[in-house]
Amino acid sequence: MSMPHHSLPPSPRARQRGAALFVAMIMMLLVLVLAVVGMRTVTLESRIAGNMLESQRLQETADGALREGERAIQKYGLSLSKCADGSTSPYDGVKPCFVSEARADPLGLSTTFTSKVAATGFTGPYGYWYPRYISTVCPKGSSATSALEAATTGCTEFYELNAQATAETSVQACGPQAFCLRSTVNLFIK
Repeated sequence: MSMPHHSLPPSPRARQRGAALFVAMIMMLLVLVLAVVGMRTVTLESRIAGNMLESQRLQETADGALREGERAIQKYGLSLSKCADGSTSPYDGVKPCFVSEARADPLGLSTTFTSKVAATGFTGPYGYWYPRYISTVCPKGSSATSALEAATTGCTEFYELNAQATAETSVQACGPQAFCLRSTVNLFIK
């Protein structure tokens, strides 16, 4: 008569073979997750650095356009005249002209680059500028009725200068597509 055959429990070695495979797969999954997180971090940092570089280029171009406009306005030391209506360039021949009066302008602090000058030397990003008249301040005369007289020379005129830089080949609205700057220029009339 034969005895019933009972199965023996698996040996500790046989149990370890399955556990080693499971542990190895968990470790591989953790390494894969760390690699993916590392690649995403590097990609994000690269995008941030690229955006900062582009922002700096736009700021430098807008600042360069602003300085070019300031030099053009101060070059002659003569009072600027108003640009012709419908003009697309704030230049009357050689000398710059102002496109509107800043204090009476319905735009207020907004900008409009319908009349503008393309700043020279900038290609991608491109720079543009235009001036607006603010006011004229003249010293009083030196005669007995000096309070009533205004000097004919020695006056100072103030102009608002708007500049923009954009990666596009045409003027854009100030905002995400264009970096805009504004300054005030005082022009001493000789």
